[in-house]
Amino acid sequence: MTKDAPLDPSAAPPRLGRVVEVHGILATVALAREERTALARDAECEERTSRAILDGERLRCRLPRDRTTPVVGDVVDVTLDPRGEARITVVHARERVFARMGPNGPMPIAASVDRLVIVTAAHPGPRLGLIDRMAIACDPGVPILIVLNKDDMPEVAAARALLADHTAQGWPILTTSAATGAGVEALRETLGDGISVLVGHSGVGKSTLVNRLVPGARLLTGDVHDTTGKGRHTTTVTTVHVMNAHALVVDTPGVRAFPLDGMPLTRIAERFPGLGEVVERCHFAGCLHEGEPGCAVADAVAAGSVPAARVQRWHQLLAALREEDAQAPARTRRARQAGGTAGGGSKGPPPRQRR
Repeated sequence: MTKDAPLDPSAAPPRLGRVVEVHGILATVALAREERTALARDAECEERTSRAILDGERLRCRLPRDRTTPVVGDVVDVTLDPRGEARITVVHARERVFARMGPNGPMPIAASVDRLVIVTAAHPGPRLGLIDRMAIACDPGVPILIVLNKDDMPEVAAARALLADHTAQGWPILTTSAATGAGVEALRETLGDGISVLVGHSGVGKSTLVNRLVPGARLLTGDVHDTTGKGRHTTTVTTVHVMNAHALVVDTPGVRAFPLDGMPLTRIAERFPGLGEVVERCHFAGCLHEGEPGCAVADAVAAGSVPAARVQRWHQLLAALREEDAQAPARTRRARQAGGTAGGGSKGPPPRQRR
């Protein structure tokens, strides 16, 4: 496999590439091969080329002059300035984004995500509310994979049972043991191309898994506290690891909480795992499934097509979000309320437009 020649300052057309790492004022970009550049500029061909674009020549580039901060996975244009320095000049529209939510809006972690890998463990057991929040933070349409780590521990059967509703929605689950190496090869094959974002609760063994998947990663690892059952934070910043010429693994810091600050409740309801398609049939566009007239979710529970336990998880999340909002700054509450709620206002939300 031959590498592209270095960029020529006299060449007018910019080169297309994908950001594979961001560090300070510089970013590393994998340049698209020339025969793929024309295809990649066609939106219909973007998905076909999103993985292939990772295997080109790597180039260290300065960030755009407009102070836009690219993230891993961004499709960008790269040019050389008169001094011969490579610079990102355009960050193209993002798709398939995973973001952390903050009071000032979403903070993108990665774009062009091919799969969100939610890592949980037999001990500490799966936290279903945290899993739901992480899924909600990712753009709809991004495939989700659950990795149940520490399958060598006796609690693994109980953990699998807790995850039954998520796997019933079609989310695949892989069991692994970062300690023994069991299941690691199957996981490596699953993540063998594209951009995979790993997220999880502290102490689930995510860093140990990355060390198994990417020899040389050398991430610090920690154990679960014997008394509290809480994990110790070992990954403190988002790191990017090259698995092969076609695959990146984005490892995010382990968390104990995952706020959804600023995201309207109606959008959260639409993204809640296993309810999205049903929500579209609700009579009111702002339905929060709390007994509103024409609620399709309530009808689905009555018909047995949606498990009552799934809706119970939604109500638990809704109560937790409202409690968080009560303690949040006013601007966070305003951002949340911008999406409307099914009970707010004297007239309520407008009926959903039927096609």
